[in-house]
Amino acid sequence: MAKDIMDGYTVLNPLVLKRFDAATYQELARHLRKLQTAIRMEGLTLSDQTALRTRNHRLQRMHQALSVLEYQAKLQKIILV
Repeated sequence: MAKDIMDGYTVLNPLVLKRFDAATYQELARHLRKLQTAIRMEGLTLSDQTALRTRNHRLQRMHQALSVLEYQAKLQKIILV
């Protein structure tokens, strides 16, 4: 699911998260952070504007998904490690 979020196929929102349990929250947060780190580590030339834009869109989607996930976890009193 984290890769679908990264590529923009799935949007993470409170309605999607409603059916998840605490273990799924933690696992999804771990995978999102792992993919976010992998995206940041990719080698990229600054002259390739298309690749740079794609990378930034992916990072933006990952950040937005993590923000939603962390907020919903806070509301449900789930500790994300």
